[in-house]
Amino acid sequence: MTGRRIVLVQGAWGSSASWTPVADLLRGLGHQVFVPSLTGLGERTHLFSGAINLETHIADVAGLIEAEGLEEFVLVGHSYGGMVITGVADRFSSRIRTLIYLDAFLPSDGQSALDLLGPEIALANLAQAGELGGVAVPPPARHATRVPEPLRHYMTGRSPHPFATMIQKIRLTGAHETIAKRLYVSANIDQAALFSGIYKRLNADPGWMSMEVPSGHMLQLEMPDEVARIIHEFIG
Repeated sequence: MTGRRIVLVQGAWGSSASWTPVADLLRGLGHQVFVPSLTGLGERTHLFSGAINLETHIADVAGLIEAEGLEEFVLVGHSYGGMVITGVADRFSSRIRTLIYLDAFLPSDGQSALDLLGPEIALANLAQAGELGGVAVPPPARHATRVPEPLRHYMTGRSPHPFATMIQKIRLTGAHETIAKRLYVSANIDQAALFSGIYKRLNADPGWMSMEVPSGHMLQLEMPDEVARIIHEFIG
């Protein structure tokens, strides 16, 4: 198998470095891997602004795709990154070979991240954002607990997440649904209702491949070898 071009998109609060172990493994397997940074997060926290919304992050990834001239590439998103890659896939559907969601949001047209999270979690995020002036949500501590000690430093750079990215409703034409090869990977330890619900729905959809893995939500750091293997085998 010849190497593929793969774009990895991070989740909320994190940095592009959360993908480093998986990216290194995929490069070792012969793939060309791109990990765009999202504005206001991780290594780009110095650019934080209350004006950063979902469209900003979609534009971050779109900009990389255009700059690199990517064609026939694989697009992967983790958690909130599912919001981002859905918007990107809708605009670049003819250039995307494969879509992979790792315990990720999968919105429909007109939905926001808070819509998908449900009223209870949405209100909690709203309250937390209020503590930071209404412009950001502080990172939760719970996801770091299952990350192996040697990789835990990838969690230390977690930063407040721009709240406008969670409340902006995505606009989709439906073009992303024409991408033939799609995979949803659900982490089944302490499984959130949102992601388990998406997994169950897609498990019954013949247009999707779906699978569960024995991991918590930060699966790309909890089990990077397995995540790299899943991506490598699915895109072959």
